[in-house]
Amino acid sequence: FFMTSKLEKKEKSLKNNTEVLLRFLNQDERKLVNALVENNGKVLQAEITRLPEMSKVKSHRIVQRLIDRGVIEKESLGKTNIVRFTKEIKEGLI
Repeated sequence: FFMTSKLEKKEKSLKNNTEVLLRFLNQDERKLVNALVENNGKVLQAEITRLPEMSKVKSHRIVQRLIDRGVIEKESLGKTNIVRFTKEIKEGLI
């Protein structure tokens, strides 16, 4: 019983943290953050371009904006990049 209540509190806290972060983002940035949340905080940049209404240029600009804000970081992997949350954001969300 005690473990269940702790897990419920943690899930509620994570949901609140995610909602707070999403309030500061525009619609396209939210799509990217939601994709990261669904994939445990890590996704290929090529997969971001496959999101609805997202082109290569648009995804690149959104990734760069979020990097400048300190929300995500990217790491080169061959001809694509891995986009992931920064440590601070990941600890707060996931």
